[in-house]
Order: sequence, then C-alpha cells, then structure tokens
Amino acid sequence: MRLFLFLLFAMLFSVAAFSQNISILQDPLSSRIFNIEKYAEIRGTPFLADKWTRGSVVTTRGIYENLELKYNVYDNALFFNKNEEAFELQDEIVSFTLMHKPGTPESYSVYKKGITGPGLSVEQFVQVLAEGAVDLYRLDLKHVSEMSEVNAGIVKTFTGGIKYYAEKDKAVTLIKADKESVLLLLADKADQVKGFITSNRISFRKEEDLVKVFKYYNSL
Repeated sequence: MRLFLFLLFAMLFSVAAFSQNISILQDPLSSRIFNIEKYAEIRGTPFLADKWTRGSVVTTRGIYENLELKYNVYDNALFFNKNEEAFELQDEIVSFTLMHKPGTPESYSVYKKGITGPGLSVEQFVQVLAEGAVDLYRLDLKHVSEMSEVNAGIVKTFTGGIKYYAEKDKAVTLIKADKESVLLLLADKADQVKGFITSNRISFRKEEDLVKVFKYYNSL
C-alpha cells in the first residue's frame, strides 16, 4: 500500500512539474507592463506600428507562437498583448517574427539581435532583409525631437529614421542605400550586379529594390 501511494504521489508530482514547464511557454507574462503615461507629453509613437501584429518569439528558453506583438523601437523592447494590456516577455529574446499577413511567409519581418557594427550594439534588434554571402540588415530608429510652437512652447515629437548594415566576410559595415555604395560593397561581382540594376530598372530609393540587388548577388 505504501509503495502504491509513493508511486501515485511521484506520478502526480511529475505531471504537475510537466504542466508548470508547459505553462511557462504558454503564458510568458512578466511584471513589466508598458506604461503609456511615460510618453504622455511626446507626440507620435515609440512603436514601429501602433497596431498589434500576429507573430512568434524565439527566446533562450523556448519559442512562443501565435502572440500579438508590438515593437517599441525607442526603448528597443518587445511587448505582447494580454487582455488588452501590453506586457514584456520575461525571457531573454533571441529573435522575433512579425506576420503582417499570416500564412504568407513573404510578408513576414524577422528581427534578431547579436549584430554589432558602427552605431549598432548587440542588444539592438535589426530586421533581416537578405541573407547569404552578404547579409543585409535594417535598423529602425526613434528619436525625440524638440521644436518651439506658437502658443504651445517647446513640443516633443517622436521622429523615425533608418540605417542599413551589410555583413560580408564577418565584418559589419554601415552602408548608404545608393548605387555607388552598393557596387563598392559588391565589387567582386560588380559587372553582373550593374547589369541586373540596369535591366531591372532598380531604384535605390525603394527598399524592396535594394533588397532585390542583395538577393540577386547572393544567388550568383
């Protein structure tokens, strides 16, 4: 009888422990909640987008799927929606994916950290635009600017910015999104890249065209 009770207790304990481990990945709630009052006096938004976007998160402890996410660019922090409140994940984030059109992978945006370069720390998230022999990353920025307005005094506003980085031969460099800079970086196949730019009427004012050039280079 004692043996039976011991085995029963051990089985219940194992089930409870397993359930706790599963719940960690099902409910990544932490005590860190987004305080909207923090930015009450600043116009605009610190977020990449104000609307929640379906996505997934890779952490050092596991993968969270089917979450509603918002990326706070200004604070470099990721939030998820729980009961219409914004919370931070309690685990260390490795990467996350925003699914702008769920079920359509080409619409997904993948962000990761661990990349370092001029003006870029390993803790900042960058969007992966192209991968291969040369990786292309996008760094979104948010700054607070001040200007004087009549009858309002000094007004603070969130302003956005973008930087592009390329990683080649394990070296990360800050690049300009123009033809001269890109051809200099891809000089080993410059003739082929030039031909692609001409035949496809590439405009470096469009990010999607910049990405096309890097993906073409990586396909050679």
